[in-house]
Amino acid sequence: MNLKAHEKLFNDMLQEYCLFLVELVFVDNVAQWCKKQGFEEPDRDTPIKLVVSEEKGCKLVIREEVPDSVIDDRLKAMGVRNALQNVSQDRVAMLESDKKKIAYLFLSEYASNMPEHEDDELLIDNWAFKEMERLGYFRE
Repeated sequence: MNLKAHEKLFNDMLQEYCLFLVELVFVDNVAQWCKKQGFEEPDRDTPIKLVVSEEKGCKLVIREEVPDSVIDDRLKAMGVRNALQNVSQDRVAMLESDKKKIAYLFLSEYASNMPEHEDDELLIDNWAFKEMERLGYFRE
C-alpha cells in the first residue's frame, strides 16, 4: 500500500488531534530513518512512527510504500489480541478499506505514545477502535 497517496488523511488526523506542529516525513524505511536520527526503533518493518524530540520537534515518520504482508501481519496480531477479549467481534474484518487500515495504524501509533497505555497493546487497540467509532469510520 502506498501511504504517501494518503497524505491528506494523515494531515486530517493530525488536525483532529491538534497535532498542528507535527511534520509528516515520508521515508523508504522508518527504522533506518530513526537510526540515522538517533532514535531507537527495533521493528524494522514499522509503517508509522511518531517521534517526539525537544531538539528536533515532532515528526510522524511514515513508510512511503508498505507491503501488504506487513499490514496484514499487524492486523492479524491485533485480531489475535482482540480474540482473547471478545471472540464474537472480528475487528480485522471491520478494517475492510485502506482508509480504515491507515486510521487504525495511525491511531494505534498515537495511542502507544500515551503514558496511560504503558505499552499494553490491547489497551492501545481498544482506544484506537473507540476513536475510529467516534470519528465515524464504522458508519461508512
